[in-house]
Order: sequence, then structure tokens, then C-alpha cells
Amino acid sequence: MPDNTNQSVAKTAIISGGARGIGRCIVRRFLERGYKVFIFDIDEEELKHTTTVHLKQYHEKKQLSSAICNLRSVDEIREKVKEAAEFLGGRIEVVVNNGGIATPTWSDGKTMADFDTFSQWQA
Repeated sequence: MPDNTNQSVAKTAIISGGARGIGRCIVRRFLERGYKVFIFDIDEEELKHTTTVHLKQYHEKKQLSSAICNLRSVDEIREKVKEAAEFLGGRIEVVVNNGGIATPTWSDGKTMADFDTFSQWQA
């Protein structure tokens, strides 16, 4: 006889860099497959749009939540993973590390050709 004890337990995922582009598509596909998803991103405006407008129906059903997270900060990651775990019911089954640098130019106008940006690119 099949074990049906876990049928009501949602599958869970944390997706970094999920506010736009490929990350947003990954989030949507996980949600469409019944996952409860928590998004990390550093872009507050895009994160809010993705969570409360683009994927509004999932957010309203409490299947989706998010937090601003700087993936260069280990302390911040730990804090946000705890927040995500609470939202996800204490279980994290999948982690998709999609976060990354989207442009080759920093906000101060420097590029990867500037040696001063080496540590930032390593991040």
C-alpha cells in the first residue's frame, strides 16, 4: 500500500536572483509545479513587482514570499535563510543559486577592466 503521509506537505524552494529574467522564470515554473517558494534578490523594486504583481496569485495564496538579500554577506544570507525556513514550514528541499552580477559595469561607472573592482567580481 502506498505511503500517503506526505501528500499534504508542500514542496519547498529558495531561489536567489529570482526578481527578474531567468530567475523570475525559474520561480514561476516551481510555483506552477506546486512548490512553495521564497525568493532572494538585491533589487527591491523588481522583487516587489515579481512577488506582488507578476506572481500575485501565488503571493495571495501564501505560496510565495521574498526578501532583499545581499548574497555577498554570509551573515545576511544566514538571516534570510532563517526567514525563508519559517515561511516554508521549516523545510527547504531545493535551493537554486541563480543570483549573480547582471552587468559588466558597476553603479559608480567602473568596469571589470579596473583592477579596483577585482574583489567585487570575486563576490
